[in-house]
Amino acid sequence: MDLEMVFNELSARTLAPDISTARQWMSELISTMREAQRCGLKGLRTQTDFHNMVLAENYPLPRWRNDNEVNREELTFLRTLATKTPLSVDIPDKEIQIKVENPGCELSLQGIQTEEFKVSYYLETLAISLNSESLWKSSCIKLELIQIDENWQLIEESVEVIHASQKNHVLEHADWIKKREQTAVVDGLELWNRRAELFSSLEFCPRVSQQIESLVDPKMLRQVVRKLFELDELSKNWIDGALDLDNLPSKVSPESESRLKEFREQLNIQCLDGKKRIFSLHVRMTPGAWRLHFCTELGPGKIIIGYIGPKIK
Repeated sequence: MDLEMVFNELSARTLAPDISTARQWMSELISTMREAQRCGLKGLRTQTDFHNMVLAENYPLPRWRNDNEVNREELTFLRTLATKTPLSVDIPDKEIQIKVENPGCELSLQGIQTEEFKVSYYLETLAISLNSESLWKSSCIKLELIQIDENWQLIEESVEVIHASQKNHVLEHADWIKKREQTAVVDGLELWNRRAELFSSLEFCPRVSQQIESLVDPKMLRQVVRKLFELDELSKNWIDGALDLDNLPSKVSPESESRLKEFREQLNIQCLDGKKRIFSLHVRMTPGAWRLHFCTELGPGKIIIGYIGPKIK
């Protein structure tokens, strides 16, 4: 599936104070989108009709398109920009479409539900904003994900969506976008065979081979890829000292003392060097009851993956 930009309509809630500022915002937005296209993103997803957006009082986008002071190249770009409305239209992965349309799963920003960032999160792609507020000057947006798991328990966690409101943000994400395109694996066997190429700062215990190779569910496959990607980035940036787990977008938990005692044998996993280590730290994959267990005992620059599968019981 081609990667696409997702327009953040919350960035259009603030009208420009004057027409000159509106022109500036549009120039910056188009510069951002053009750079994103150069990096490989093919089009733009929007919640409502992007081409009827209001930029300033009495200055909607149709008036901008007929403004003689607007750069002609910007007008040409916008005319040729492929847009999809509504956000969930033509998502070929039905599992992702179900997540996107699931009312039991919410993403919120400062208490406001946002469908645009929800789509960006599940499609693992770039959210694009008008540079209309200080909130959109960040290249990464932190949100709260709230959903019901398979046991009807409420789960709340912080997540991040990569974001751009200016060209430099896209350049900052260029390597991420390239790697995101490269990680579009079709099944667990391909993922396992490409592990060294995709996750150079991770080491995998022998038993993980079968766990990854058996992955066929696209929904869980993308979740596993995402978590491994996050851990690989964390490991690459771990230069010295103790690993700061707060830098991982996903929430990390250790096993409780009672579970460590009860499941010690299952958590005591043999590594490539033949040594057995306790894999207490884990991230969860939701919805579902899957866990990814890892160990940081090797020190900076190398995280060990010990278990990927359903919660150990």
